[in-house]
Amino acid sequence: MKLLFSLALIIAFSIFGSLSANAQQTSTAPHSTVIKQAETPAVTVIAVDNHIKVENAPEGSRLEIFSVVGIKVAEIELKQSNGEYVVNIAKGYYIVRVGDTVRKIAIR
Repeated sequence: MKLLFSLALIIAFSIFGSLSANAQQTSTAPHSTVIKQAETPAVTVIAVDNHIKVENAPEGSRLEIFSVVGIKVAEIELKQSNGEYVVNIAKGYYIVRVGDTVRKIAIR
């Protein structure tokens, strides 16, 4: 009897273990499934002299430049996801926002 019970437990664990290992979706509750979406690449902002290079920006987004005290000093509409833009602002430190991404830059 103990042998049958042990054998049944081993079979049950091996079946349920292989099912959960092969699952591609994460179940959060009965009858609801969460499917993981592909992550978008991070937005890169690089400042060199008075040029700002933007990579992986969302299409149609805006490049907003703020002073360190929060005053908007420039706004550029991005026509492509990758591009380099010339800004005519004074040397110093700024906060740049592209879509949901916020970065600190230095104009030298």
